[in-house]
Amino acid sequence: MTAYQGARTTARPRSLLQLALGTVAAGAVGALVVVAFSPFSAATAAFSPPLYALIAGAYSVVPFLARRVLDYTWAATTVGVVAAALAAPFSPIGILIVVLFVGAGAAYDSVLWCLTRGRADRRAPGWAYAVAALVSALVLFLVSYPVLSPAHRVPLILAATFGGRAVGQLAAAGAAAAVHRLLGRRPLGHRGRARR
Repeated sequence: MTAYQGARTTARPRSLLQLALGTVAAGAVGALVVVAFSPFSAATAAFSPPLYALIAGAYSVVPFLARRVLDYTWAATTVGVVAAALAAPFSPIGILIVVLFVGAGAAYDSVLWCLTRGRADRRAPGWAYAVAALVSALVLFLVSYPVLSPAHRVPLILAATFGGRAVGQLAAAGAAAAVHRLLGRRPLGHRGRARR
C-alpha cells in the first residue's frame, strides 16, 4: 500500500513505512542540531532574548526542510516532535522543548495547508513558506513570553525578541529551500487524499 494512491505525480509514490523512516531520520538530524546549538543558545538566552530568538531559528531548518522533502501535511510537526523528544535529555529546558517544536511545526504546517487548499496541484507557492515561517515565529514568541524575566518584558526588548524570531524563522525557511534545491529532488510523494 502506498501513501498516495491515485495521486497524479511524476514521482514514485512512497509507502507509509518509507515516510515513517524518513520522519525518524529527519528527527534524528534535527536532534543533533539542537544538541549542537544548545550550549551556545542557552548561554545567550539569559542575557539577550533577541539574540537567542535569532539563533534558535536554526532548530527549524530540519523540520522546514522535511516539510518540503517528505511532502505530507504535518511533516514539520512530526519531525519536530521526534527531534525534540530525542534532544530533550540534552536540552537546558528538558521536555519543554517539545512544546516549542510542536508550536512552531503546527503553525508552519497549518498555514501551508490553509494556503494550498484551493490549489489544484496542492503545491505551495514560494511566498507561502515565508508566511508560514512568520506565523511560526509569532507562535514561538508567544510560547516563550512567559519564561522571559521581568527585566526583559519591556517594549524595546520584546520587539527585538519578536524581530529575532521572525528573522530566525525566515532564515530557516530560506535555508530549507536552498538545501532542497541543492538536493535537486522532487518531494518524496504528492499530496493526496490519504494524508487527510
